[in-house]
Amino acid sequence: MREAKSERPVELPQGLDQAFGAVAGELGMASASWLFVRAVARCTGDPGVLELAEGAGAAFPVLDAVARGWLDGAREPSLDPSRALEAVGKATRLDPSVKIAMIAHSPFSVDWDRTLDNYGGRVERVDLDTFQHWAGAKSALLTFAYGRDDSRTAVAPLWLRACGADVRSQFRALVAWNVLEAPLQLYPRWLVEVEADTFTHFVP
Repeated sequence: MREAKSERPVELPQGLDQAFGAVAGELGMASASWLFVRAVARCTGDPGVLELAEGAGAAFPVLDAVARGWLDGAREPSLDPSRALEAVGKATRLDPSVKIAMIAHSPFSVDWDRTLDNYGGRVERVDLDTFQHWAGAKSALLTFAYGRDDSRTAVAPLWLRACGADVRSQFRALVAWNVLEAPLQLYPRWLVEVEADTFTHFVP
């Protein structure tokens, strides 16, 4: 990683960690990380991104990973949604008649009504007590994954609660979409590590 240097120390606004938690609740940790890194880089350059990694990044490992990836030269997340759609599509075609639901559960504070409004009525809200009503031979469960180190990856703790042994047999596909190129360098706070081969599809 190239070292960011500046003649004067960079001082970022106070409360960025609290602001990041609020944004991550509705955008997800990867999207929120790119949003914050781009904004800081635009205003303060690489020295500010380094300060962001060492400050707020200490509490949010995904933010730390994206910030340090930026310092290594990354400028855009290399995500291909079509590969995730293909993995889910092996369960059923994703035409407008297909029902989509989001399990309303997050370690962050989320306004779920506002979040779901962004999908124009396309996505329904379910919880841990009701999502199994969606199980079936044409159904799939999808979660985001954050990096992969050999055989392990990091996912939201919800996955462990939602995908027990009694659930695995009820869905056609269990899909992890990796939205972070490099494995996490910090302890995966807000996340848990699982074996990548527990998914029927791991989308890099």
